[in-house]
Amino acid sequence: MTQKILLINPLYSDAANASISKSAWKAMPMGMLYLAAALEQAGHTVKFMDMEALRLTEADVRKALSEFAPTVVGLTAATPMIRQAVRLCRLAKELVPGAKTVIGGVHATILPEEVAGEACVDVVVRGEGERTAVELMEALFSGDAALERVQGITFKKDGRIVATPERAPIADLDTLPFPAWHLVRLGDYQHPLGRTQNAASVLTSRGCPFRCTFCSRGVFGRNYRVRSAESVLAELEALRSRYGVEEVYFVDDAFTIKRPRVESICGSIIAKGWKLHWATPNGVNVNTLDRDLLRLMKESGCYSLSFGIESGNPETLDRIHKGQTLDRVRAVFRDCRELDIETVAFIIIGFPNEDRAMNDNTLRFLKEIRPDVADIHTLIPLPGTAIFEELDRAGFILERDWGKYVFHGRPVFRTAHFSPEEIHREYKRVYLRYHLRPAYVLQRLRRIRSWEEVLNNLKGLWTLLSMGLRRPPAPPRPPG
Repeated sequence: MTQKILLINPLYSDAANASISKSAWKAMPMGMLYLAAALEQAGHTVKFMDMEALRLTEADVRKALSEFAPTVVGLTAATPMIRQAVRLCRLAKELVPGAKTVIGGVHATILPEEVAGEACVDVVVRGEGERTAVELMEALFSGDAALERVQGITFKKDGRIVATPERAPIADLDTLPFPAWHLVRLGDYQHPLGRTQNAASVLTSRGCPFRCTFCSRGVFGRNYRVRSAESVLAELEALRSRYGVEEVYFVDDAFTIKRPRVESICGSIIAKGWKLHWATPNGVNVNTLDRDLLRLMKESGCYSLSFGIESGNPETLDRIHKGQTLDRVRAVFRDCRELDIETVAFIIIGFPNEDRAMNDNTLRFLKEIRPDVADIHTLIPLPGTAIFEELDRAGFILERDWGKYVFHGRPVFRTAHFSPEEIHREYKRVYLRYHLRPAYVLQRLRRIRSWEEVLNNLKGLWTLLSMGLRRPPAPPRPPG
């Protein structure tokens, strides 16, 4: 049975983050675009709304529901998005009473029973969605017995929550269709520090074998799978020929793990003579790189690499199972600087063991390795992560309103060293002391090569100032 499917990517940022969201990078929702492609390949009609990228409102969704009249409404939700995702399911039931509502994504995979327990949610999809969603469209209107044959879902049956067996991760990623690019405008996903206005995101692998205690990626499994170099190159060729793409963001969690594949992709880009700029905004692991590989990546068009540095304290890196040393970080950042590859260092303030002196160590380490951008934020202890469990056991989780688990908001936890407000002050202190230095300003100015980069850097500067200077929301006042 052919379905009319409305897929929705809810807003990530609440009103408190609106000023940041207007200037920050809107990551292309790859999961939804892969899902849309699989559903279209199966013969269904798909409409997609990216509320975050287009700053759409619930009034826009109301209009789409009334005009499109979908038979199925599907939403994805990271933890801070789940509250709005449920509201939109409720709205769908109100305006299109016969429609079925489905929620997937990280949060629904972590807490499927909680999400499926909402009266307005018909089905939760756990884990990767392409195979599950195609089967689900056949079973959704055929009763509970049909649903029970679909692996990887959670739903209500006779007043209780039913979970079907787990679905194995997709083994051969080359069998998936390319993302449904025609459902979005690629220009809506331009990175603030990108090189061109014609950019697209490409996902070449799935899974992450690392075990960082603060990361929720492991909920989809640690089975690392890759697309072949041939498949990746075919997608790059399609993006170049159909959409004029000149810049690519490889948004894998671990792009450089399989070195021969990376060498094949880079070597082919060089051999084909493509003038392609590319970056890895989600990060690569320093242990997977050396100078020879970095040189090849640079020659093929790599201009920026992001790294999860997290902390300048070795004991913290051990506690969070980062598996890297400060010396290795120093070596890779030195090589990148000498090869003229921009560097972005992800830093987290608020690890349970860290005090002010340890934050000073991190600041000193940043000044030593000199990343072109220090992407600093406070810890978000997402449910399902080891660090959430650690803080929860200690009684340090202060908030279970998932909508407040956002970047740059008031921290939802305390530590033995800091209150939530003190964590935020420490974040601001480290953030501004790194970025508002004359040496850093000169470092950024030396990187600018065109007027386009001037504009992109101004956008990036506005994002930095928005994040570093904004006050967090105040805690709620006690009654009385």
